[in-house]
Amino acid sequence: MVKASILVVEDEAITALDINEKLVKLGYEVVNLVATGTEAIKFSAEYRPDLVLMDISLKGKMDGTEAAQKISSLSIPVVFISAYSDDKTLKKAKKSAPYGYLVKPFDIKSLQLTIETALKKHQADIQEMYDGITRSEEEALKSRDKQNLPAPPPRILIVEDEFITAMDLEDKLQDMGYQVVDMVASGDKALEKIKLHQPDLILMDLMLQGDMDGVQVAHKIAPEDIPVIFLTAYADEKTMEKILETSPYGYLIKPFKSDELHSAIEVALEKSKTDKKKKEKMEETIHTKEDELKMEKTGVFFVTAVICSLAIYGMVSRSMTWLMYLLFIPACYNMFLVFLSFKKPAPAVPFSQPPRVSIIIPAHNEEMTIEKCVRSLSLMNYYHKGEKNFEVLVINDGSTDKTGEILDNLKKEVDCLRIITRKPPRSGNGKGYVLNDGIRMAEGDVIAVFDADARVGSDFLSKIIPYLNEEKVAGVQARVRMYNADRNLLTRMQEVEFSIFGNIILRSRDIMGKNGFLGGNGQITTRKAIEEIGGWDGFAVTEDLNMSIKLMIKGYKIRYCGKAHVFQEAVPYWKPFFRQRVRWATGNLETLFIYLAPIIDAKIPLYKKIDSIQYLFFLLFIAFVMLGYVVAILNLGGVLTFFMEAPVAIGLLSMAAFFPGVILGVYRDNESFLTGLIRAVEYWAYCLYLIPLFFAAFFHMVTRKDRKWAKTHHGGDES
Repeated sequence: MVKASILVVEDEAITALDINEKLVKLGYEVVNLVATGTEAIKFSAEYRPDLVLMDISLKGKMDGTEAAQKISSLSIPVVFISAYSDDKTLKKAKKSAPYGYLVKPFDIKSLQLTIETALKKHQADIQEMYDGITRSEEEALKSRDKQNLPAPPPRILIVEDEFITAMDLEDKLQDMGYQVVDMVASGDKALEKIKLHQPDLILMDLMLQGDMDGVQVAHKIAPEDIPVIFLTAYADEKTMEKILETSPYGYLIKPFKSDELHSAIEVALEKSKTDKKKKEKMEETIHTKEDELKMEKTGVFFVTAVICSLAIYGMVSRSMTWLMYLLFIPACYNMFLVFLSFKKPAPAVPFSQPPRVSIIIPAHNEEMTIEKCVRSLSLMNYYHKGEKNFEVLVINDGSTDKTGEILDNLKKEVDCLRIITRKPPRSGNGKGYVLNDGIRMAEGDVIAVFDADARVGSDFLSKIIPYLNEEKVAGVQARVRMYNADRNLLTRMQEVEFSIFGNIILRSRDIMGKNGFLGGNGQITTRKAIEEIGGWDGFAVTEDLNMSIKLMIKGYKIRYCGKAHVFQEAVPYWKPFFRQRVRWATGNLETLFIYLAPIIDAKIPLYKKIDSIQYLFFLLFIAFVMLGYVVAILNLGGVLTFFMEAPVAIGLLSMAAFFPGVILGVYRDNESFLTGLIRAVEYWAYCLYLIPLFFAAFFHMVTRKDRKWAKTHHGGDES
């Protein structure tokens, strides 16, 4: 049996060594002994211990309760160890909803019981979170909360077969300010009184009168979601195993002190309250996402029905006049963006005191690119008062290759590098979840997100950060380029694609009203704005587009900085490329169907609504553009003849509007006009992949049951 790994956070060296000796004797792995809250957070994030033993009073600016809140956000259980158990200390400790509270001095058996109880309870919490959650909250409690009435004292049921012990417990609890609802001696009576009183907590003896013991009672009342603390004179391994099966909130060995009882009850009540809130929030999120999934499928069926109806009509009537008029809409808008992009974007204003930047890099099996990425980002010239004004946080999301080993070696050389480790079952569930872990550990007021294949110039941050220095600007998107663009035709077309996206689409949107979009690599956002919208959506397929729309609905602006370039690896093969684009198209359509109504209802300028809706419909329009070219080829080849009876000017504009944006986008990358023209023809042929892409994306949206991070594989292509 593999024993748990434990981080000990204790500022008294002798006490820390004593705890270490006890833990080793019990068979646990002690990952480290640290003395400050800052070190505790750093080691917890990087090594992900199974449990943290945390002293409340620590050296430095951060005490144990503050450090515990950060560590608990990473789903690592914390058990407090303290010489104090007064109400003020307990109140501070309860804020982080710890899994246990040990009062110094404690013996080795109490330490083991507290650790095993905490580990079992945390395991049960995680399992419940992933298996599906049911709400269990009293209507009376909800009613009281709505009326803002003062909370009554916690109601406790004593289940104890020794009458004198039960009476003594009652006296102690009443002196502490608790309400004892009843005292019973048997399992049957306990079940009866639990149903009648619905207590806030149960103090349960292991040995009871009648046929049931305390463990059997605890198993039966598990659906009631009432915290149980076991009281027993037995601490042998067999008894422990039985009790731990019920995932109790505490375990006290008789005889125990009043302060131990008080601490255990307070911690259990707060933990139970926090657990219920988490469950309610998760249940609400799950219901929302289920509704969104239904909304998406409805949207897909509706759009599919419309497209099929139009196609059948066109085939039967041999008339594609409707397609000419339909294509005229995006053609006009495309030409509008091209002409608008000739204007100069608003200049950026440097900060008087540049903000600290936290660079977050999600990494899952990135052994081919992560080293060059980290080295490139760590060498940026962004300083304040002679010191680096940024940190690099790499989040190793359950990598099974050499990513972790490479990062460990890099840590010795790169002073600004911090590593955050995610392990199953948390890992691999979505890029949004990974980024949310990153922002919890980040120190900066500005968050920069890069993929694990990113490369930048040393002046990247110096160029892009000033674009944030404007009221209501929440983010900035950098210019994305391909460092292996010359590998083959496919990689070259991706470079052309991002030239159009950056040099035309994002540039013109920035000019029009700072109405850009964040997209993967090189996105910069303010911490304040991210936290206001609740972080990244872990369920979203394209979390960057999802965030952009939510920021826009909130009235925020997103700028574009074409001077700051981030280079990434273009996908060199068609199969992984198509898989990547199916994911992008799915994310685009997902965002369209979920946020179309909120965009229309949002209190933002009309032009922003129109522009955002047009952007979300863009891929659909492009697919129709390609269909138009296919129809034109069939007509010219004499294979099939379709009538196209719209005015000639409409037909010509619909056909020609595709090319100016491509030519100008390539030309702005210091290429010749002739090169731009050649690239435009190549890009036209390349875009034909959009037709099968949408069939694949629609099929994927109809058949999928969940949403997870389907990352693009980075091969480290240096061509």
